Amino acid sequence: MPLADPHCHTLASDGMVTPAELVDAAVKAGLDLIAITDHDTMAAAREVEERGEAAGLAVVVGQETTTAWPAQTHILGWFLEKPIARSLSVEDTVKAIRDQGGLVIVPHPFMPTYFASIQPDMLRRLIEKEPVDGIEVMFTAPAGPRRRRLLDGFIDANRERLGALIGSSDCHFGRHDIAQVVTAYEGDFRSAIVERKTTPRRGPGKLSVPTDMFWRQQWRALVDLPVRRLRGQI
Repeated sequence: MPLADPHCHTLASDGMVTPAELVDAAVKAGLDLIAITDHDTMAAAREVEERGEAAGLAVVVGQETTTAWPAQTHILGWFLEKPIARSLSVEDTVKAIRDQGGLVIVPHPFMPTYFASIQPDMLRRLIEKEPVDGIEVMFTAPAGPRRRRLLDGFIDANRERLGALIGSSDCHFGRHDIAQVVTAYEGDFRSAIVERKTTPRRGPGKLSVPTDMFWRQQWRALVDLPVRRLRGQI
């Protein structure tokens, strides 16, 4: 079965690699497909897509969108044509993705943080109105055994409205963290998501992020980019 790492970032947001470095890492890891999902921007998406095509790597164009304050929950959109506006409600973000014919994916759910990661009550309210196309059930973000059990129970209770089961590395460091977790799929990737013919599993990649690179990424993600956004620079 083909392998995908469908949640990847570049220097266009808080990743630490160029489009060329991301594509090179994916090819060397033996992946068949990646999704480029920078935070609140698609500035690097076309370059990643073009470089992927040249290298024989399929690329899904998408975005990881930050929804409204205070929770600022993240929602992934795949197969997008243009960026999704930041700071919409979760429901309006989902609608904006659907309006483009995109697929709605819930990334790294139920993490022990108030921001970025959707929590059970919020997800329950969302899927009561609108099912999603997929949900990450294997990911590298910290969750812990209790949160994992909570997620497993939620999926069992709401399976029909949560779509395909997804695995991803949430790659920010190219060759240092890509393909740790992957999604195996049958046939065409979009059809596999819609028809729920996906299998999340551990991938061939290994975590090997240099310490200084990790802290530089944390600074970019938590300090530099938010300050520049507040100043209207991005």
